[in-house]
Amino acid sequence: MFAVQPLYGMMADKFGYKKTLLLASLFSSISYLGYLYNSSFVWLIVVTIIMSLFYNTIQPVLDSLALQIAKKNPRFSYGTLRIAGAAGWSFTGIITGQVIDAVDIKAIFIVSFISMFLVFVFCFLLKEDEKEKATTEGNSFKDFGRLIKNPALIFLLTCVFIVSPGATTIWNFYSLYMKENGASASLVGYGLAFQGLCELPLFYFSAKIIARLGLKTTLIITVLATVIRMLLYSAIKNPYAALPVELLHGFSWSLFWVTCVEYVNKLVDERWLATGQSLLYAAYFGIGAIAGNYWTGYLHDSGMRLSEIFLLNAGIVAVVVLLLMVFIGNKPVIKNI
Repeated sequence: MFAVQPLYGMMADKFGYKKTLLLASLFSSISYLGYLYNSSFVWLIVVTIIMSLFYNTIQPVLDSLALQIAKKNPRFSYGTLRIAGAAGWSFTGIITGQVIDAVDIKAIFIVSFISMFLVFVFCFLLKEDEKEKATTEGNSFKDFGRLIKNPALIFLLTCVFIVSPGATTIWNFYSLYMKENGASASLVGYGLAFQGLCELPLFYFSAKIIARLGLKTTLIITVLATVIRMLLYSAIKNPYAALPVELLHGFSWSLFWVTCVEYVNKLVDERWLATGQSLLYAAYFGIGAIAGNYWTGYLHDSGMRLSEIFLLNAGIVAVVVLLLMVFIGNKPVIKNI
């Protein structure tokens, strides 16, 4: 993700969203079928690398496309369009276990192939308007260096990177945390499902919240919500008591992400919209997730409980709150390139 997303973001800005989505969706759908071939562990690694090269292209480009739609049509916002992804995630989470139980675990790769191939088919319905065509023709890869010299963008991406390891502990070690406190697998599932439900209203009302509070205030609130969430995790010993904490998920994830996407949208030139979004994904889901997984794994292997790691991460993310309050501007300014 960290390696390929900025590259594909530049490709999307240079050659157009439609061509990039067609390429990515076709080859990622085909790659899922590679998992059906019974072979060695090395084969699985190779297939996963190929799949990742194409699949990780899609989300930043879709986000950029959503931003363009919202800009052209005031009835939409990035948050309201993003609800479709959250709903799809929740729906998939409900049916996946049933498919595995009814058929076999390999059935998920057939489902993935079909759904991603449908993305490929629907991409043919996209129309490249004249404005996008003119924008892509005017782009040059050498201008990318100017983009990443934008100090406001670099500061935001740095803050996102610092927040990401703490959030990664929630994303990837939540089930282990709950089980350390005595939770059953079913209770963990309820907690994850509740997180998905809490995403929907914050995605839907995100545009109104940002319009009311402003990007800076909203961003600070969302990062502060992450700090409070981890502090609560660190103090709770009863797994059932952790379920109400998931009410903060909508603020610490959904609203946080929408705000970051909108902030990057304000900071980069329209010619480099997909590139800017891909850098955001690379900072949070790429290098930030890598750091978070190693950080949490190392501390846990050294004998720390997840509750103690949450407390430590809360202190680190709290520093980001202070940095945002002092250094980030109320009105993002695009760096001319």
